[in-house]
Amino acid sequence: MLSSRDFEVSVITPVYNAENFLRKAVESAVYLEEVGEIILIEDQSPDNALALAVSLEKEFDKVKLFQHPDKKNHGAGASRNLGIQKAGCEYIAFLDADDYYLPNRFVKDKLVFETHDNCHGVYSAVGTHFYTPEAKIQFFEKGFGYQEILTLIDEVTPEELFLVLFNRHQNVKGEFCTNGITVKKSVFEKVGYFNTALKLRQDIHLWRRLAGFCNLYPGEIVTPTAMRGIHASNRMTKVEDHKQYINLWWQSLKKEFKSKQLGKLKYDIFLQAYFNYLAGQPNKIIAVTSLIKNVVKYPSIIRKSYGNFDFNFWKVFGKNGLTLHLISFKNRFLFKNL
Repeated sequence: MLSSRDFEVSVITPVYNAENFLRKAVESAVYLEEVGEIILIEDQSPDNALALAVSLEKEFDKVKLFQHPDKKNHGAGASRNLGIQKAGCEYIAFLDADDYYLPNRFVKDKLVFETHDNCHGVYSAVGTHFYTPEAKIQFFEKGFGYQEILTLIDEVTPEELFLVLFNRHQNVKGEFCTNGITVKKSVFEKVGYFNTALKLRQDIHLWRRLAGFCNLYPGEIVTPTAMRGIHASNRMTKVEDHKQYINLWWQSLKKEFKSKQLGKLKYDIFLQAYFNYLAGQPNKIIAVTSLIKNVVKYPSIIRKSYGNFDFNFWKVFGKNGLTLHLISFKNRFLFKNL
């Protein structure tokens, strides 16, 4: 059994423009017995967050404040990477400065690490706190309502998790959030750090890589263990900002999986998801090429009625009367006997 001393967590918090939220975040973590230290990485905040961080370091023994060597702004990914390097505990968790932990944050995590000797990380449910009514309205109007609780709808094995995160699992859907994952520090030697070229979605990028190369187990996936704060300044609801990084996200993920020799089964799952993404591109040359490559690599997908081939065909050529007729003809006659 892991003792409190054996299970000590370094909580890493990037600090940027978070003066109004930082104290709540720190106080939500500092009194948890599993938390050994809270590492604040101040990232040249335009507000008074640095002064508050200095004050919190003086107030709480667990709080340790750092800045980048040049004291300039480097983004959340680089700040988390610096925090990982400064961390002194065997286990790492993350907490954004405008979010907060709940009292049960690490209770299940500790039990899972005790139960599974091969466990590299544990993910748990994260809820949503709306700081203003306007933020809540915007959140739902932009279609993020399904993310009000970030979790998986059911437990899966570490092998199945990769399927879930790339929307290839037949029964289980869902995601987990940065504030809800606890990992061994050693995993970063295996998979690398946050991709600093991605100013957004660098956390999702890393979780996909962890799922590819590590054993991640479900923790408390029903009841939230942390709360994600939504307010007017959240970049997660800025859909157009995310779009500028999406191509780099997919391409760099492919490069990582190939260079680190992801297992063939998982790599094929990734390629199928990648093909689906390319088929939805506005550039029709890319979309058509992707559709052809998909069929050549996975010819059996043509057999299934209203499966990946059909949906990608509609993405490429539009869901109109002609395409519906062609797909219907294919499903009824052309490939009936394949």
